[in-house]
Amino acid sequence: MDVSQTIKGLFHSAVDAICAHRDGTIVVANPAFARLFGYASADDMAGKRVLDTLAPEERERIGEFIRRRATGIDAPSFYAATGLRRDGSRFEMEVGASMFQGDGESFCVAVLRDISDAAAAKRHLVESEERFRNLFKLSPDPTWIIQDNRFVECNRAAVAILGYPDEDSLKNVHPSELSPEFQPDGEASFTKAERMMGLTMANGLHRFEWTHKRRDGSLLPAEVTLSATLLQGKPSIYCSWRDISERHQAEAQMRLAAGVFDSTQEGIVVTDIDGTIVSVNPAFTRITGYAGCEVIGKTPAILKSHHQDQNFYRAMWADLRARGEWRGELWNRRKDGEAYLEWLTISAVNGPDGKPARFVAVFSDVTELRRKDDQIRHQAYHDALTGLPNRFLLGDRLDHAMEMARRTQAQVAVLFLDLDRFKIVNDSLGHHEGDKLLVEVARRIGQTVRKSDTVSRLGGDEFVVVLGTFSDSTEVALVAEKIIASLSKPLRLSGKAVHTGTSIGIAVFPQDGEDAATLLKNADTAMYQAKAAGRSCFRFFDRSMNALAVRRLELEAQLRQAMEAGQLELHYQPKVVVETGALAGLEALLRWNHPEQGWIPPMEFIPLAEESGLIIPLSYWVVEEACRHLAQWRKAGIQAKVAINLSARQFHDDKLPQRIEAILQRCKVPGSALEIELTEGSVMDEPRRAIVILQRLRALGLRISLDDFGTGYSSLAYLKRFPISTVKIDRSFVMDLPDDPEDAAIVRAILDLARGLNLDVVAEGVETAEQMEFLRAAGCGQIQGYYFSPPLPAAELGEWLRKKP
Repeated sequence: MDVSQTIKGLFHSAVDAICAHRDGTIVVANPAFARLFGYASADDMAGKRVLDTLAPEERERIGEFIRRRATGIDAPSFYAATGLRRDGSRFEMEVGASMFQGDGESFCVAVLRDISDAAAAKRHLVESEERFRNLFKLSPDPTWIIQDNRFVECNRAAVAILGYPDEDSLKNVHPSELSPEFQPDGEASFTKAERMMGLTMANGLHRFEWTHKRRDGSLLPAEVTLSATLLQGKPSIYCSWRDISERHQAEAQMRLAAGVFDSTQEGIVVTDIDGTIVSVNPAFTRITGYAGCEVIGKTPAILKSHHQDQNFYRAMWADLRARGEWRGELWNRRKDGEAYLEWLTISAVNGPDGKPARFVAVFSDVTELRRKDDQIRHQAYHDALTGLPNRFLLGDRLDHAMEMARRTQAQVAVLFLDLDRFKIVNDSLGHHEGDKLLVEVARRIGQTVRKSDTVSRLGGDEFVVVLGTFSDSTEVALVAEKIIASLSKPLRLSGKAVHTGTSIGIAVFPQDGEDAATLLKNADTAMYQAKAAGRSCFRFFDRSMNALAVRRLELEAQLRQAMEAGQLELHYQPKVVVETGALAGLEALLRWNHPEQGWIPPMEFIPLAEESGLIIPLSYWVVEEACRHLAQWRKAGIQAKVAINLSARQFHDDKLPQRIEAILQRCKVPGSALEIELTEGSVMDEPRRAIVILQRLRALGLRISLDDFGTGYSSLAYLKRFPISTVKIDRSFVMDLPDDPEDAAIVRAILDLARGLNLDVVAEGVETAEQMEFLRAAGCGQIQGYYFSPPLPAAELGEWLRKKP
């Protein structure tokens, strides 16, 4: 491919206006640049002065930028300016400028974009804010804002109805002076006002009846609505009220509102209590296309677009009836059938009896703003051809996946794909057919991975897949094989069966890199190793991972014989009382003593047991072995309690309670000596079923502990319903105590929650005196970790137990 021709093609076909100038004189420009300034051809721009394309008042400023850049002095590379078209019309634009060297000369390349619409939208927003500020002042309802028991704002209606000369004189009055000593219900005005404002601050909105006192001492009843708000960062009360006794004042307020009604740019619809339209304003007609005579007597359903279902409308009306107001985005349909998005506020207006008599809906058409926002956001983060995340969004997704992996001590895999024989297809069938191939490849890759994984196109025929969570390298290899198999199937282009394939390089966080750039680079390196190995295959960047995948397959086969061969055993780690150091219990931990490889870490063989289904018999072996040891200790006079970890798959065994009961009876061990530890995920998978199983286990006398608390997704509503006696703080929150303020805050929050639910707490992974002291001061009841003892074999533990109180 001729790179220079490709760049030249991109230059001429670019949507943005681009020109290159030397010493302020345009040397070359693309067609978009000519169109932007009203010229027929880019050639017409050559030789013109850059400053001639600017408004006169901009030329000195921009000219200085050009001179500084030409002499090597730092100058802004991105700025806004006012452009001047050939016909003399002006427009606002964004300019990006950079210096380049070519053929021994320096050029400045400028990229321009017309931002007139965005600037106009910004001005519209400012004007809209000003209109709403005016609406406060012009509101027909008396309105004021109270802060620190003083009026800080009031409107003209409040001044007029209370008989004060101006706003300043009313604001200088203490709120208590505007009420009689007692309200009609006999409650002191001062006491009731404090109570009403307290309810408002607690609930956000409160409505009630009140008797005001005018300046001349006369009284008037009012319906008051208080809402909590912030003014200049301080809590405030927004108070709006209306006279419910003086009809002529209400009519005056309505006349004032009518002016706003007719002049506002927002559409307004007024309906009766049954939802029948009684009035619309001119802006309604402008936005919807319906004249007033076409909609009065009908319901707003005439505008319904069917973008929202009935549940949406039921919730909206329920909210409106409960609070008297609803606001949000809503899709409606114009008279010509076009759907549009509006920002809608519906308010209930009370009648003389204090009950809702009208509904007023105020809305703005925000369709274009939403479309532009969505388009800009999508273009910035997605590939134009396939719609997949581009390099920028990939970076964000990968950074997020790595951050989550750091928190949970997990891994992230990056698969770098390069299509095999793509250049041949592209050159022989043309770019159009090549693009079709890329779109189909994107679709097939997406079908082979989970929705939670990220599929990205970097450009050309390069794709990247990010696997957020996986159990081991074997699972990553399986995904790679599925992708290779999917892309090896032929597809038809130009009536021909076309065969392609892909080579995949794999890098894994954190061992192959701790940042996105390093992972992508290493995955790219591994991809080239895959191509060198014969294409249509995959390679891990770290060759030891290939060996690890083979090792895990071997271990899975050996694990099946480990129980019968006596290679498995239980070690026990003590849990102690923080304040006294006394033994609180033991946690049984499974260990595998391989005859050839020695001690194999649980993190290696437990996932294998989960995947192969061995976890069920393995877990029941652990229960039986622990109960056997308990029986031995009890005969020796040691009254210890043992906690056993149940796997998620074991917890889903409907016969779990019966099996454990049978083991307890065989070993002659009471259920009170046994504690079951479960992860949040295993109980929250099917919470209602979990409650039944846990209650049956509790009926056997077993205690229930929630392990790794805080790392999952417990619902507090279910947590208080589970018959749980203990929660365990995960070691990930303990390891950086007391130095990490976030971990410290999380631990304190868990302890506070546990105290509120009357649950015991055990902190895992305690290794230092500082961690111990922090947990003691925070009120943690029990701890577990190497600070007191590592996990011990049963034989050694017996001696350890005899020495403990």
